[in-house]
Amino acid sequence: MMRLCGSLLFCAFVACRPADGSTATTTEAAVPVHVHVAAVVTQPMPEYVTLTGTLRGNQESDVAADASGKVMQTLVERGQLVKRGQVMVTLDARGAALGANVAEAQSKVAQSQLEEAQRECARVKNLLETKVISQAEYDRQTADCTAKQWSATAAQAQSQTAVKLLGDTRVRAPFDGVVGERFVDVGQYVSPSTKVASVYEQSPLRLQLTVPESDLGFVKMDMHVIFSVAAFPDENFEGVVKFISPNVREATRDMVVEAIVANEAGKLKPGMFAVAKVALGDQPHTVVPNAALLKDETGARGFVVVSGQIQERVLQLGSTKGDEVAILSGVKDGESIILSPTPDVHDGAKAIVDQGK
Repeated sequence: MMRLCGSLLFCAFVACRPADGSTATTTEAAVPVHVHVAAVVTQPMPEYVTLTGTLRGNQESDVAADASGKVMQTLVERGQLVKRGQVMVTLDARGAALGANVAEAQSKVAQSQLEEAQRECARVKNLLETKVISQAEYDRQTADCTAKQWSATAAQAQSQTAVKLLGDTRVRAPFDGVVGERFVDVGQYVSPSTKVASVYEQSPLRLQLTVPESDLGFVKMDMHVIFSVAAFPDENFEGVVKFISPNVREATRDMVVEAIVANEAGKLKPGMFAVAKVALGDQPHTVVPNAALLKDETGARGFVVVSGQIQERVLQLGSTKGDEVAILSGVKDGESIILSPTPDVHDGAKAIVDQGK
């Protein structure tokens, strides 16, 4: 009987005892947290429309050969800087050199024949004036002079063409830039239109943006564009719209605009995907200090004090201006948001607002 009473008393004691840690939790929750707050206010903040686009070289070229022949030298590699006129690839020039020599010789022969014909024309003119020869003889001789003149002109043009073909065996860079890719190797046979290398101008670049039809109203010349790229997520770049397409593409219902982007440092590369923001002007928004925000991979949160109790809010962020952030949803004007929330700040806790900072 004594043993049974003791067991009942033990069970009653255990049943009435709170679970482990609940006493501490209740006590902890009851301890107010000292916080500093800032008032949520409404003020003008910049408003943007977000667009996507691709960076292109201001000039891009797949350089082609203008002559036929075997590649003798490749003088550039991927990523190499080149100057306008710099030789990138040389072709076998022996055939072109022989053709240039033949054409030059034929031009000299034609020129010599022309000079002889011109002397003969001058002689027969004097003979005609002294009635030594007939008008028919004179006309025949002057016609021969004219033919010799055109023959000399044609031979000179052929010589110049041959010289050009000789020069075309040296493929040159069309502008200052960087080599994107070399398409040929030594020993390969190329013909006119064969691509030998791609060249991109490094600075400036063009940011090609696609603007949905519904947003065309804000597009205008010389407007500023702020954009970012995945390679530098914490850095913003700027461009100025200089080219606007005159039509909306029927298949995609959008329009292409191009902004010129300075790239002296060479950080940006043609082909990069960009996310751009275009300013539409200032609009009134609910604003909080940046110090009030907690950000992680799930989004942004903040804590407000309502009737002495802390409430956690999920925030949708807008634009940033200095240390202030526009809030699209989550808080409203006049509420008090906690600055620099500590680990003690959590939903449901009581708060004591300290004055000052």
